[in-house]
Amino acid sequence: MGLFYNNNVAGPGVAKNGPQKKPFFRFWEMFANKFWTFFQINIIYFLFCIPIVTFGPATAAMTSLMRNIYLERPQFVFHDFWTAFKKNFKQSFFIGILDILVMGLTFFSYVFYTANLDKENSYWFFYALTMAGQVIFLLMNFYIYPQIVALNLRMGAIIKNSVILTFVNIKGNLITLAFFLLYGYLIAFSGIGIYLVMLSPLLPFAWLTFLAVFACYPAIQKFIINPFYEAKGERNPELPEIDNNENIFEDKGGSEAPIKLKSNDKKGKVLK
Repeated sequence: MGLFYNNNVAGPGVAKNGPQKKPFFRFWEMFANKFWTFFQINIIYFLFCIPIVTFGPATAAMTSLMRNIYLERPQFVFHDFWTAFKKNFKQSFFIGILDILVMGLTFFSYVFYTANLDKENSYWFFYALTMAGQVIFLLMNFYIYPQIVALNLRMGAIIKNSVILTFVNIKGNLITLAFFLLYGYLIAFSGIGIYLVMLSPLLPFAWLTFLAVFACYPAIQKFIINPFYEAKGERNPELPEIDNNENIFEDKGGSEAPIKLKSNDKKGKVLK
């Protein structure tokens, strides 16, 4: 019973199989619903990354939590993070070390080439080639970690799939890459870079990972997971359920007209 609710009119109800929201609106709805959860995940991720060499397993664990959020699965943040950290440690540790080496190479390349571009024209070509390779590797990361936590594949197959998906899911890649590069630009070249570094225990690693999973995991479902189940004559259990059974009584939730209720006693009240 509420102050501004009319108890004499029944609402139309909720449709059982209502239409799915468009990705843009679904993303921001999930982002708003999990806003404070992202802060918790970011803090745990930051603490697990302090040894540096655990960067890969920590990233895999955070990716696992973001995949659960994308699939709208319930979870216990720390318990599920720790479970995913241990479960995916072996493969993600290798990728994490590779990521650290590539990040070091990126920094070295930027410093070296920017200091020597005026001395040798050919450096422009090598600089562009190096940066292009590093961008492709970053894009591959958007698919490597989700495959580690979602699929039972050897590392060779995961890397092969990631290379292919990097050139297939162009739209998702560009959206995610734009935000990653924007964050990198703000740290390196803007006046607020030092403040972003100070805020890194709270944000934005969880936000960026959720964006990457939201934009790129559907491609993994479409090109890897769905065909696997279709070949077995089954349906991907991650997809929303569709009720195709014929029921004796049809659920009209969401389609019926509001009903106005009448009281038998004009002096009485309808209490709810």
